Amino acid sequence: MTDNIWEDRKTPDLEHILELFNNTELGAYLAGHLLLESVLVQLIELKLDDSEKINPFNMSFPNKVKLALNRGLIWQSMADFLIEMNRIRNRLAHRLGEPITFDLVFGLAKVAHLGGVDFSDDTIHSDYQLSQQWYGIQGIIQEIFQNAAQDLSFIMEENGGEFQFA
Repeated sequence: MTDNIWEDRKTPDLEHILELFNNTELGAYLAGHLLLESVLVQLIELKLDDSEKINPFNMSFPNKVKLALNRGLIWQSMADFLIEMNRIRNRLAHRLGEPITFDLVFGLAKVAHLGGVDFSDDTIHSDYQLSQQWYGIQGIIQEIFQNAAQDLSFIMEENGGEFQFA
């Protein structure tokens, strides 16, 4: 049983500590996730009645997405993108040394596009070679989270909330 416990995982070592604050891609991904989660909570709050005893901050991310979907705030493909984004975040946050690869973020950009995230340049999600050359991992991470946050903020505005990124 204990032989499999570390399967596909690394044990911590000095290198992990020394590189802890140098992983800008991981930091950008985690900060981007927190940003989208915050906007999602604000969006959900718009559709909560005072009589409801729901605190979105006490809900898991998938349950927040499900609530937003059930309240008609987001559509299924947007929910699919948010769930995939969260699945990747969980893998990065809970697997020490898990790499953020170009394939990983390019795949997420494709899912984001299918979810309705509006990119100013379709190259980001449609042309592997050019996307890698022009944007790289960090650029795609920034584009995904920046555009998704703006799109969720537009949804918030359409539902009576205030646009967050003016």
